[in-house]
Amino acid sequence: MYKLVALALIISSVFAVQKDTKTILAEIDADNFGNTILSTVQMYLQSKGNAEEILVLLNQVLAGLVDDQNKHDNVIRVDRSACTRIVTDLENSIAYHTAQVAANAQMREDNEKALAEAENDVRQTIQDIESNERTFAQEEANRNKAHETWVRKNEEHDDAIAAVDEATKLVQHLSLGATFAELKPKFEAVQKRLIENESHGALFQPIVTALTELATKVDQKAIQRILQLLSQLRQQLIEARSVLEDTENRQAQRWVEFSTHLSNEHNRLVDRKNQLEQAIQSFKTNIDTATHFYEVHQLELEQAQETLDAEHEWCDLQENTYSVQSSERTRQQEIVERILEHLTEKLTATSQYLGGRF
Repeated sequence: MYKLVALALIISSVFAVQKDTKTILAEIDADNFGNTILSTVQMYLQSKGNAEEILVLLNQVLAGLVDDQNKHDNVIRVDRSACTRIVTDLENSIAYHTAQVAANAQMREDNEKALAEAENDVRQTIQDIESNERTFAQEEANRNKAHETWVRKNEEHDDAIAAVDEATKLVQHLSLGATFAELKPKFEAVQKRLIENESHGALFQPIVTALTELATKVDQKAIQRILQLLSQLRQQLIEARSVLEDTENRQAQRWVEFSTHLSNEHNRLVDRKNQLEQAIQSFKTNIDTATHFYEVHQLELEQAQETLDAEHEWCDLQENTYSVQSSERTRQQEIVERILEHLTEKLTATSQYLGGRF
């Protein structure tokens, strides 16, 4: 009885092993690569009759898969290094061009602001120059007019003093014994000069009246009174002329100072205008330059970003390809190892399975 039970267990174990082997090989056979390997094993076993050569071949296949994986490991290391280097370079390039775009945008903005201010300043400076020139012209005209007035009045004073001196000489001649009849033509000439002097007509009126009285009566007291009047009048005229001359000199000096100030201010304004115009041209040049380099760096930035995106895509593709191919080689190695295991340890069961394939 015990012998029968033991025999049943042995038979059951054998069938279990055979079933397990068949199941495993069927799973391998369902795979394209596994099917190809099993077909090759089947062909060798049928033609050679032993498993030695097929074992050598499968070990070569396994070694080839390992060698392929090592090669692809080296390739991915090179690709990863290249990706890291290229991505770093591109990121640095993007950072550089981004900074340049910002810097040139700021440069353009700053110069546009400075340009607007300079253009306002140059317009104001031009107005100041025109105002300066108008002031100079007006003040110069006023000074010339005042000088002409002084020249005229000074000549009138000189003429009046000359007339007074002439009248004094005539009266002195009378005091020395000359007759009025002898001096009448000269008296009449002097009277005429005094009467026709418009500026000092009122001042000369007492003298004219006194001289007229001398024509009818020559009196030493009257002569002395007239000489005294003439002396006083001459002094008044000299003082008046001196006052006018002092006033003229002061006004002339003020004009020298003021005209110098206006000229210096005009020169300063013209220099400022020239500087502003040069600055305006410089600002415009800077704006053009900043705009040009802004566009250049913007284009470079876009190209670098596109290249970086493409590089990331390529690097991801290499990683995905490596991962898929590595997984596939690992799976193929497992298939070859399992077949080797069955050929080494379960040759009979494997041969039976292969014999029943087709």
